[in-house]
Amino acid sequence: MEEEFYATVKLLSGEELVSKVCYCSDEDVLILEKPLLVEPASHKKNGVEVNGFSLKEWIVASFDQMFVIDKKNVLTVTEVEKKIIEFYEVSLQKINNGNLTNSIEKLSRSSGYLGSVEKMKESLENIYKKS
Repeated sequence: MEEEFYATVKLLSGEELVSKVCYCSDEDVLILEKPLLVEPASHKKNGVEVNGFSLKEWIVASFDQMFVIDKKNVLTVTEVEKKIIEFYEVSLQKINNGNLTNSIEKLSRSSGYLGSVEKMKESLENIYKKS
C-alpha cells in the first residue's frame, strides 16, 4: 500500500468524489476513506451568477467509511489543494453532526413567516391610505 492523500476521483460512471485515497498496487484498487460526492452548485449574488460545488454523502445506505474501487472503474485521480481539503473536512463535520442542509431557524408567527390574510390586507391598506 502506498501513502494516503486527499484527491478528487473521477469514475467512469461520471461520478466525481473527494476523499482520502490510498492506492493498493497488489490488488490494483483504490481504497477511499469517507468519500463525498461532488455536485455542481450555483447561485446569484448581486445579479452575478456564482458557480461552485457542494459535497454530499456518496453512499447513504451504509455506515461503512472505507470503500474499495477497482482501478478499471476510475477515469482519473488528482491530488487536491489545501482549500478543497478544508472544505471537505468541514462538509464531513456537518454530515456527521446531521447538518446536511443550511437549516432555517424557526420564525415566530409575528415575524411574517406565518400570518393571516386579513392582517396582511389591513396592513397593506393602511400603507396605501397613508400615501
